[in-house]
Amino acid sequence: MTEQPATNPSPGAAAADRRPTHLVVCANPSPSSFDHAIVAAYVEAATECHQEVVVRDLYALGFDPVLKADERPLQGDWSPAPDVAVELDHLAKCDILVLVYPIWFALPPAILIGYVDRVLGAGYSFRDLHDQVGQAALRGKPLLSFSTSGTSQSWLNEQGQAVSLREIFDVYLWRGFGMKQSEHIAIDSIVPNMSQTYAAEQLERVRATAVRACSMIASVGHRSTTA
Repeated sequence: MTEQPATNPSPGAAAADRRPTHLVVCANPSPSSFDHAIVAAYVEAATECHQEVVVRDLYALGFDPVLKADERPLQGDWSPAPDVAVELDHLAKCDILVLVYPIWFALPPAILIGYVDRVLGAGYSFRDLHDQVGQAALRGKPLLSFSTSGTSQSWLNEQGQAVSLREIFDVYLWRGFGMKQSEHIAIDSIVPNMSQTYAAEQLERVRATAVRACSMIASVGHRSTTA
């Protein structure tokens, strides 16, 4: 995984040489979690496709998820907090946003909700969301999510969790921020005693999805640089 190089080529050269970039945001406090294995598999596949990957591990970064009163996009001048400015820079430079997280009590962890509050929603008012103005750093970019759960997908479906999460999180963010599309890969039955075969199958799903994502954003990038 790499950060984008700090070089100053000519604008034309930069557009031609720039490799598509994936921003992977992980929200699991355990470095040994299956979510981190998902991140590793995704990075491996995207790197093999000769694309850039930037990983932001929210817990490892000590990201503060609490939105402050002065961060709300009220009337008057608005500017992001220093830590949010760093994340917005990564967001602006990426071609696809990838979220990786466990399902806790039917929802993503609070730290990821806080990332939405403070970073994805930075300077973006409820009126902007309602009118689907499009968040500058996100507009036209695809959203890809990987979620894990200890329970089975069939049980989650019986509870209405899967549909609810997609509607209130994936679709809401995709449309509200003016993104290109959203895709959600749900991986269920992630428990300590799961078989190695099952784990390997799920990680292969991740790699296959990453390859598809690489193909999609490479095609979009090619069109944008040759238009």
